[in-house]
Amino acid sequence: MKHIYSTILLMSITILCFGQRDYSYMPSKRNFKVKYVNYDHKNRKAYTEVWQLAGKSKDSSGKIRYNIESEITTIKQNTFYQYFHFTSQDSNFYIGAERYLDPIKLDSYQKMVVKIDADRVVLPLKPIPGKILPEASCQADILRGTGSVLMSMTVLLVNRKVDGIESLETPAGKFKCYKISSDKIYFSGISRNKTKLVEWYAINVGLIRMEEYHKKGKLISYKQIESIAEDFFIP
Repeated sequence: MKHIYSTILLMSITILCFGQRDYSYMPSKRNFKVKYVNYDHKNRKAYTEVWQLAGKSKDSSGKIRYNIESEITTIKQNTFYQYFHFTSQDSNFYIGAERYLDPIKLDSYQKMVVKIDADRVVLPLKPIPGKILPEASCQADILRGTGSVLMSMTVLLVNRKVDGIESLETPAGKFKCYKISSDKIYFSGISRNKTKLVEWYAINVGLIRMEEYHKKGKLISYKQIESIAEDFFIP
């Protein structure tokens, strides 16, 4: 399985504009900003994420790469940035499994080198209800100044399945979504935790909502799209 190797860095990226809309889980034909709000099980805001297109390229095989800048703001109004990418090719859309790591926890190590080894999470562009999807994993190693590993965090996504098609209404609008479920297994040190994820994706928008549950069915947290701005003017 193909892996992605990356280091979380704080950096500046020049925003570029692009043309034609693609059939994918991305919302814009030129540029966009999507705002997500993360809530705990009591509907209290935990943090917000604003994703903005920072660059787009297409190679000779037809694979499209979308570079994303994510501005994350905590409830204490601390803001930091993370950078990642999605790809689209043929009938699939790919998300790096590092997106399933906790961004707040990752940022707590921003003064250290974080080495990430992540699979690509496959999202079919034309999902078939009942279809089983490939598993994926991600490991983040926090490195000491000597290069040795201080600690590791590992996420496994197993039992991934297309559950069906549903309509969801959010502050950003009403969307026809593909519902995908999976089991998430998280390791860090000697601790191990298993939860259930349910995600809803809409074509030409992307992630609409994500919910995480304890194994006994109690809600832990959820993320929801709050607004979309497309094709806005960039001075």
